[in-house]
Amino acid sequence: MQDYLRFTYDAESAETASFFDECSLWAARFGLLLLNNLELRPNLQILDLACGTGFPLFELAHSFGSTCQITGVDNWKGGIERARAKLQFYQLANVQLLEADARHLPLPDASFDLIISNLGINNFANPDAVMAECMRVARPKARLVMTTNLSGHMAEFYTAFRATLHELGKSAYLERLAQNESHRGTKEGFVELLQSNDFRIVNVKEEQFQLRYLNGSALLNHHLSKIGFLGGWRQTVKPEDEEQIFAHLENKLNQLAQAQSELRMSVPMLYLEGEKSA
Repeated sequence: MQDYLRFTYDAESAETASFFDECSLWAARFGLLLLNNLELRPNLQILDLACGTGFPLFELAHSFGSTCQITGVDNWKGGIERARAKLQFYQLANVQLLEADARHLPLPDASFDLIISNLGINNFANPDAVMAECMRVARPKARLVMTTNLSGHMAEFYTAFRATLHELGKSAYLERLAQNESHRGTKEGFVELLQSNDFRIVNVKEEQFQLRYLNGSALLNHHLSKIGFLGGWRQTVKPEDEEQIFAHLENKLNQLAQAQSELRMSVPMLYLEGEKSA
């Protein structure tokens, strides 16, 4: 089959341009860790949990080829609608999309050979329930693969935040901040999560990268911070203290950046792969 020879597109159309913005740099870091370690095999039924707007779902569909069927699931209505628009553009017969809760998948037992989730596990309200569903829909010897950021994420930011609370006499918020910092979990915790749901660990990889900003103002105004992290940071303090604390924190981060010529935030990454027993 050489359908690719018949593919054409209008580079000037708004529709075409929208699909070049496939994923954020943030998701791409973890997606590459996943894609670089997955075993490529034909004739697989693949499930992408928390597929969002379609990364790495569509890359999986293209990379694994037409003998593999890919199902994307997410309960984010806007994300699924965006993914459906991309599917209409890509015209991939081996992809289906479902708006559904990962704790209650509308899918039959033992139906998937590979289950992946890129940056999904930290966003599941009940990870154990999701893992139980993964076990239910997994075929014997199926692989479950996840990537996530770990506790220690942006440790430099949290160090500055703690110092700010101490300096302003707001130490009562330290426990809330610690809860926000630690909710991402550890390698040991995620290994235990898979093992407690009867997945045998077959591959574990840890890597780290750094996010770079000119200063604290750039970090706090970055779209990734505002969409992904700022809500959690703000919830660690009361609304009446928010403006004072964040002004002090921003100034502290700016001073740190000036001393170091830039601001760097460390992000530890985990690739974890488990296998269901035969």
